[in-house]
Amino acid sequence: MPLCRILRFPFLSAAFLVGFLSLFLLAPEQSLAHRVNVFAWTEGPQVAVECAFSGGKSVRQGLITVFDAATGEKLLEGRTDDEGNFRFDAPPQGRAHGLRIRVNAGEGHQNEWVLDAADLAATAQPTAQEAAVPAPAAASPAALPAADAAPAARADAADAAPSGGASPALTPEAVRQIVDAALEQKLAPLRRDLAQLRAQGPRLTEIVGGIGWLVGLAGLGLYFKGRRG
Repeated sequence: MPLCRILRFPFLSAAFLVGFLSLFLLAPEQSLAHRVNVFAWTEGPQVAVECAFSGGKSVRQGLITVFDAATGEKLLEGRTDDEGNFRFDAPPQGRAHGLRIRVNAGEGHQNEWVLDAADLAATAQPTAQEAAVPAPAAASPAALPAADAAPAARADAADAAPSGGASPALTPEAVRQIVDAALEQKLAPLRRDLAQLRAQGPRLTEIVGGIGWLVGLAGLGLYFKGRRG
């Protein structure tokens, strides 16, 4: 049927447009089938990387190269395991400038992911000054008056003896580390899910579905316009 005759009928016009757009959009599907996806997130002091092809197959032994996001300096490289995962300790340059993580799956399939410096700020380890909590100074029995030396010695001996299973008091730094570890255990899976959603973006089927709705509405409008005419 000639194109001019197709366009005279609204429903045929809509069907023609849908078919044409489907062929146009689905043509690259084969080339996208082997596209490699990569996303990264932080877990404690480490950066976790996950790589997979668009079909869901893991990238095995893919080459991971990590760069300073600001200067482009190569900081480290390694290879993914059989599950497509790779981990490394966050370098100081990343906390200052951010990281650019590249995966090369071979045959020209590669992709990159950028972690901002703000994302890496939580990977900083506590400094030695923060970790060291000075213990309160205790007066030695020799420095006490003779009348108080014996009671002080007895008190020290009582403190040194086990107190029926009572646990020693936690320092503020120890409490902070326990809380941070518990929060990290809860937040790490959320970071992974958010990174995965960011990496996926809109799917081709969703794009085609949206275009189909638009074309359908356009066809409906042409139909009513034709009936009025």
